[in-house]
Amino acid sequence: MSICAALLAPGAYVLAYRAVARAHGGPELEVGMAARVVAAGFGPFAVGGGFALDKRALQALHKKSDHAAIVRVLGLGALEWALLAPAAWLSAVVLLIAGSQAMPSLLWPWALIVPPAFVLGLWLAVPDRRERLTARGRPLAKLEVTFRGVGVLHLLAKDIATCWIAWVGAAAYWVLEIAAFYGALRFIGLHPSGWATILAYATGYALTRRSLPLGGAGATEALMTFALHWVGIAVPAALASVAVYRIGNFVLPTIPALIARPHVTPLIDAGEEREEEPARTTAQRRPAFERSSS
Repeated sequence: MSICAALLAPGAYVLAYRAVARAHGGPELEVGMAARVVAAGFGPFAVGGGFALDKRALQALHKKSDHAAIVRVLGLGALEWALLAPAAWLSAVVLLIAGSQAMPSLLWPWALIVPPAFVLGLWLAVPDRRERLTARGRPLAKLEVTFRGVGVLHLLAKDIATCWIAWVGAAAYWVLEIAAFYGALRFIGLHPSGWATILAYATGYALTRRSLPLGGAGATEALMTFALHWVGIAVPAALASVAVYRIGNFVLPTIPALIARPHVTPLIDAGEEREEEPARTTAQRRPAFERSSS
């Protein structure tokens, strides 16, 4: 069950990826191209992380400045956590009420911080409020692109009739990922509650594998092992469970990543060449003394 669910999860992610990419006038990605970019980003060869590869791919496909691509990548990350964080919050609350053996130092931050952080993030991302705040000074102006990324959630919710697939795809992705995680725990002989499984998973993926370099190699194994220990599982059993989980989550995606990489790399390279060409042309048109002095 663990490996099957892990193999199906990227397919669900493709649905969310395409919906976020085309939000607010973005590119309409073909299913095949979206699948290749997602596969390459989940593989261990994305040195800067899957989100860095997403930014370059969306920039190449949209043929515009990298600002729009960055906003969409941040919006994709916001969509991930807009679903996972409330599930982790509910799990923490249930475990606190039930008197779980999970560490209180793990449960209370999730229970107390998620609701106000969630509300504050969405409040700051409202377009009119965002523009007023970022116009007040340089420190807030630096966060403008982050606010715009969170603001993608407003667009997806406002245009739910056409963007519902983004929410369904992201939800299906998390369900499959957590099912794969739970299957690995059961394979080792562990029987944690569903609430403990969700909380351990969300804690271990405080940085999701698509945001980490090289598919989260090393960092994910360590974080998820400790997260399982914090919900009451012994470290050796936790480490064995994570190892089983990462076979489907990390090792097997290497094959589709290898297949997708030759198709994605030329796209990114072509997009970067288009971005560099205007800069080279401008430099060539400048007087010689300006080029030499710069």
